[in-house]
Amino acid sequence: MININLLPKEFIAKQRFKELVTLITLCSIILVIFLGMIYITRTVTLAQLVAELNKVETELKQLEPVVKEVEEHNKLKMKLEGRKNLVIYLMSQGVVYPKFMSQLLRTLPDGVWITNMNTNTIIEPTGDKKIAGVRVRLSCSSYDKISIADFLSNLENFGQFKDIKLGPINISQQDKYELHNFSVEFIYTAQ
Repeated sequence: MININLLPKEFIAKQRFKELVTLITLCSIILVIFLGMIYITRTVTLAQLVAELNKVETELKQLEPVVKEVEEHNKLKMKLEGRKNLVIYLMSQGVVYPKFMSQLLRTLPDGVWITNMNTNTIIEPTGDKKIAGVRVRLSCSSYDKISIADFLSNLENFGQFKDIKLGPINISQQDKYELHNFSVEFIYTAQ
């Protein structure tokens, strides 16, 4: 079959140009609509995010005093914890010597006085540097042997004095009295 076109070539070129312009216009409109939709969704999302950001910033400003108060409470808590730990340490460690001196003075009878005292701290072997006891060497004086016996008896009857050893008693004349110089060694156990 033979196809004969009787239309002039200019008319056919115009028709093709119209179709091409229509196609380009339609593609441009679709592209503009698509880009417009993307722009609108992004603008709406941006507006939502800005509104949410403003809301969060407002809440943050409202919570700022609370946060500062919590931080102050935490600082105070840490400070109080440090003080508490210091008190616990002093109660377990630091009061050993005052307790020892107080208990030693309770065992000291009238007529006996201490002329010299040497102490060595005994640390527990657990490694936490806790004081287990105190090794003590006393140089004492008395005017009679009965006071010395009372002192040793008091030490033995008191539960925290262990390994009590009496050293030599040196007697010297002092005016009308005999002065008894002696030494005592023992271990005071901390409880």
